[in-house]
Amino acid sequence: MTLTGETAMMESKKGVFALKNMDWRSMLRCESGSVLMIVFGALLAMNPDIASAMVSTVLGWAIIAAGVAMLISGFTNTRDMGSILIGALLLIAGSWLHRHPMMIASVLGVILGIVVLRQGWQASKDAQRIKRGGGMWIPGAVLAVAQLLIGVRLIFSPLSISRLVLTVAGIAMVVCGVCNLVAYHKSTQYIPGAGHIIDADE
Repeated sequence: MTLTGETAMMESKKGVFALKNMDWRSMLRCESGSVLMIVFGALLAMNPDIASAMVSTVLGWAIIAAGVAMLISGFTNTRDMGSILIGALLLIAGSWLHRHPMMIASVLGVILGIVVLRQGWQASKDAQRIKRGGGMWIPGAVLAVAQLLIGVRLIFSPLSISRLVLTVAGIAMVVCGVCNLVAYHKSTQYIPGAGHIIDADE
């Protein structure tokens, strides 16, 4: 069953009218979200340490809150010394983490460096074994050297990888925000040729 030209034109006009008269609240929500994504992404790309510090700060406050809750529980339940001790330790750990917000990223970077260094050492042993067996050992040796260098770099500069990852994430957020704005404004424009639908019966 085919639509007549008049029916198709009416449906097209309804669609265009709906697009051109979208709810202003939806427009504000879409545009503000995209702008926030662009701003936050730009800040993240220019200063990736902000995200690491923010995570550590939030985690520090959460640990402090848990310590306060444990202390309250310890003092209200007939002075439970176990809860009081755990609460005090949590308060100390949370306060220390709050004063050193980059520590988590540094520790994770060192741990990752040790893991990569171990993988590189194992890869070098595998390459040597392949060489003794007369196989193609050069690709394995190159991979081993790369892993060893990356592992050493992470151990002595643990924030380098986190900064790189967060910088790339910030750039991606900026690109996504711009694409969202462009796509939204494109979708609200008048559809060219919508009023020139050819009748299938003609």
